[in-house]
Amino acid sequence: MNFFYKIISILDIRLSFVRIEPLSYPAKMSFLNLMKNFSFNILNLNFREILKDSIFLIFFLIINSLKVMYLPLAIVVYFSRYRFIQINYSQFGTINLDLHIMVKKNLNKGYKSIILIPNYSNFYFLKKIFKNLKIINNNFLNIFLLPLKHTSFISVKAEEANILFDENLNYVTKQPYSIILNRYKKKYKNKEKKIFEFKEEFNKEMKIYFKNNFSSFDLNKTIILHHREAFFNKTSHWRGSDLSNYLPTLKYLLKKGYGVIRLTHTKSKKLIFKSKKYAEINTDEHINKLFQYYIISKCRGFICTDSGPCSVGTYLNTPIYDTNIFGMNIAGINKKSTYILKKVKLNKRVLLFKELIELGYYKGFLYSRKMNKSQFSIVQNTPDELLEGLKEFININKKKKKSSLQKNFKKSIPNYMELKNYDAFISQYFIKKNIKLFKGLI
Repeated sequence: MNFFYKIISILDIRLSFVRIEPLSYPAKMSFLNLMKNFSFNILNLNFREILKDSIFLIFFLIINSLKVMYLPLAIVVYFSRYRFIQINYSQFGTINLDLHIMVKKNLNKGYKSIILIPNYSNFYFLKKIFKNLKIINNNFLNIFLLPLKHTSFISVKAEEANILFDENLNYVTKQPYSIILNRYKKKYKNKEKKIFEFKEEFNKEMKIYFKNNFSSFDLNKTIILHHREAFFNKTSHWRGSDLSNYLPTLKYLLKKGYGVIRLTHTKSKKLIFKSKKYAEINTDEHINKLFQYYIISKCRGFICTDSGPCSVGTYLNTPIYDTNIFGMNIAGINKKSTYILKKVKLNKRVLLFKELIELGYYKGFLYSRKMNKSQFSIVQNTPDELLEGLKEFININKKKKKSSLQKNFKKSIPNYMELKNYDAFISQYFIKKNIKLFKGLI
């Protein structure tokens, strides 16, 4: 039975989007796009992929046939106050990003969300955390309701709330995140619903766990760190970075009396400091999968890279210091957040940020196989960039006005870059240090 659930889970998740070969860019799920891949694999005699495509194509046709049979039920849902969301529960970052964006998209239209996260998934525990989310864990109901989940007129579709591209590597939906989030912010203003409020039992359990295991920490003066290694999850170096570059930043925080809790996994390199104010928690352990939500929500700030846990900080409205950002989106979207970007080389020359924009780097090129085949290479943030950005971050409330350099950068970048449309600003130090790279933008 577990094998059956696993297969259904994989097929369900694949309905979110399709990667079109040979460029492997994320695109809208459709019969036409599926056939493009099927044809490509037949021409290239890729028998393993042909088998996978055949199985998924059958599943795709079954779900679409069932949608016709479920039409009476779909009509009932249509006239209710509820809508489904086509949530992707394959990875930690993906599920939390979808949860945030899709739930708020439904609320923008006045609907409550029905969220299907089966017990056979790795993230069934979310039901234990959130008080106001309607999460269905039952395995049978998750399978039974799949056709409704994928019925477009009663569900938030994946292409409405994710970054997907057409064959020309243009966005299917421009600014899918910021448009939804800013509409939500405008609609609810200061009366924003506490949709991600924790359950009382969860709060109580986590408070006791924190008191028993982290008695030397004050969460009001604790910084959470999550660093993505270059090797993590078999990904390239684009999203990862060198942990040693963060050491001066961590030493500075500890010297200033801040607590630092680092989120790690089983294979993470451990850091050791002679301080009771430093700790690491392995989020592969079940208790820490839950505990990370609690400490991210209560901490003074969150230092992160382009990684899964940062999406939790976004919807919990935590002040975020985004580091080593290589794309056009950030996790820290509120006024208490800031960020610094990775620099990019082409044929060993560091490009101006304006050149990157003109080359289409921040568009579909970045998300396709073109990137790996190109002569581009990434320049990680240096120890001084990370440290000085951190100083700005922890003092952000003391400095009320942003500089003309920061404002001009945000004003000059194209609208499709999500980071343009949030309240956070780029680090002042990062601009000044790399002023030549901002030519034409400030």
